Amino acid sequence: MANKLSLFNASLIEFGGRRLSDTGEAVEAGRIIVDVYDNVVAECLSAGSWNHAVETIKADADTGVAPDFGYSEVFAKPTDWVTTVAISSDENFVWPLIDYYDDVFYWSAHTSPIYVRYVSNDTGMGLELSRWPQRFTRYVELELASRVCFRLGGSRDDKERIDKAHDKAKRSAKNEDSMNEPQPAFPPAGSWTRSRGGGSRRDRGSRNKLTG
Repeated sequence: MANKLSLFNASLIEFGGRRLSDTGEAVEAGRIIVDVYDNVVAECLSAGSWNHAVETIKADADTGVAPDFGYSEVFAKPTDWVTTVAISSDENFVWPLIDYYDDVFYWSAHTSPIYVRYVSNDTGMGLELSRWPQRFTRYVELELASRVCFRLGGSRDDKERIDKAHDKAKRSAKNEDSMNEPQPAFPPAGSWTRSRGGGSRRDRGSRNKLTG
């Protein structure tokens, strides 16, 4: 089971760095690795539809938003949303909802409620290390090692070796994740649907959880 200290030390030893005794140790390696950790994890979570980080919710239309045109119903994205995995008009996700729009702050559709699966960066979901599969953990370790390598005295050869191992670990994590994909699996959203996803969000939608 992953924890921050083992993650930090696995990253540091990739280029011969000194192991930390705890995550708050007041040494240069500790300060630097803590400084980049949150951004590294955020980037890794956004790189795939990771099953271990997927939250499922029922979202009711936001009654405080009245569109002047287009889709009639608007749903505020939760604050822990990272990327949308699937949207359906039924709670069992038998039929994908294709006719929707994925905006910066909202999803929009012609029906309410909608049921959404999304990658979550909540502390009990995507940020909970005990949920991470081993191969995803390895991907994060190597991403972290790549970020801090030069800052902590690693060589160019170290960086090149780490980056090659990182790319392999990322592919391996994604392959394992796809094999564990629950059924039914919807095809990923097209570029038009994804075109305006991202950015900051306000949590004004329903957070009634179906599964975690």
